[in-house]
Amino acid sequence: MNLKKSLKPIKKKIQNKDKLYNTIRRVYTHLSEFSNEEILDYYHVRSLKELEMHIEHIKEVLQKQIKNYEEELEQIANCFCLDSSENFKYLYSTKKEAEEQIKFTLKTKQIKLTLYPCPFHCGWHLTKI
Repeated sequence: MNLKKSLKPIKKKIQNKDKLYNTIRRVYTHLSEFSNEEILDYYHVRSLKELEMHIEHIKEVLQKQIKNYEEELEQIANCFCLDSSENFKYLYSTKKEAEEQIKFTLKTKQIKLTLYPCPFHCGWHLTKI
């Protein structure tokens, strides 16, 4: 009986290890036929611990992206700027994004634009020169 009790934590540890690999196989179907070692190779890690750390890093990055996206949506919802046709103006959340659009529009449509800050302090707008 004591041996059975002492093996329980080891069994649980093995099940948790397999659980991560099985979850990866189920979620990422292109990895469904991979062995545990092939999964480690795929993610360029050497151990289960490194794989867990990699997954945590991915989760953190995705959570930041979601938070940034939600913040951008909130900013857009607060901008009430209208163009000459009474349509809502497109809002660029960063100056860099607006500048990139200016370059793209000039290159593809030969239209000269300039940027200016949103009067509601939500981001940047573009206007024709």
